[in-house]
Amino acid sequence: MSILTRCWRVAATASLVVLPSLCAPSAQASVVVTGTRVIYPADAREVTVRLTNQDNFPNAVQAWIDVDDPASTPADADAPFVVNPAISRLAPGSGQRLRIMFTGAALPQDRESLFHLNVLQIPPMNASTADRNQMLLLMRNRLKLFYRPQGMAGSPEQLAERLQFVLVPSGQQWHVRVDNPTGFHASFGGATLRIGEQQWTLKAAMVAPKSSAQWVPQSPSALPGGEPVLQAQLINDYGARLDLRHVLPR
Repeated sequence: MSILTRCWRVAATASLVVLPSLCAPSAQASVVVTGTRVIYPADAREVTVRLTNQDNFPNAVQAWIDVDDPASTPADADAPFVVNPAISRLAPGSGQRLRIMFTGAALPQDRESLFHLNVLQIPPMNASTADRNQMLLLMRNRLKLFYRPQGMAGSPEQLAERLQFVLVPSGQQWHVRVDNPTGFHASFGGATLRIGEQQWTLKAAMVAPKSSAQWVPQSPSALPGGEPVLQAQLINDYGARLDLRHVLPR
C-alpha cells in the first residue's frame, strides 16, 4: 500500500487537502525541489532532481510523471518514465535525489515532448492530537519535464531570435500572435504591449514547438495610433528570465 493510499484512509478522522504549492502563497511547501523544470536529453541514461526537507520534522515524498493531467495520481500516471525512489522519507534537514529514467516510447524526433513531474509532500500527523480532527495539508510541486531528442535543428539559445510576433488588430478584439518555428517549447513569464502611454498585460502562455499561440489582452480596448512595442520574458532551461523587446508592424 502506498503512502498516498494510507493518507487517504486517514481522511476518515482528518480533513485532507491537496494543493499545488505554486497556487497556495499562504502555505509554502517545505520540501524544496531544486530547479523550475527538468530537461531530459534523449541520450541520457537518467537525470536527477534534488529535494531538500527544510522542516525540523520528517516528511514523506511521493513522485510520479504524467503526460498532461493536473489531476493525475501515481496510480494512473501514464508517462514513459520511472522515478526512483517513487516513495521516500526525508529526515529533518536532509536531502534526496530523484532519479528519472526514460522507459522508451515512440516520441517525435524533430521536437521536444512535454511531460510533468509531480512531487507530493506528505507531512506527519500530530501524534499528540491523533484522537481529534486534523487537517492534513499535502503540498504538490508540479514541474514541466521536456524530453529533448538528439539531432534537433537549432539550439535552445537560438529560440529567442527565431520567435515571431505579429499584432492582429480587429476593433477591440485584437491579439498578438506568436509563431514558434523551432522544435523547442517557448515558456514565458509574462508579456505586455505598449503604445504611447497605454499598456496592456497579455495572457502569455507557453508556445509549443512548430505551432502558434494567440495572446489576448486581459483588459481589451481599441488600439490607438502609434508604435506597438511588445515586451516579454522568455524562460530558459535554467529558469532564468530573458527580456525580449519587439516593435510590431501594424
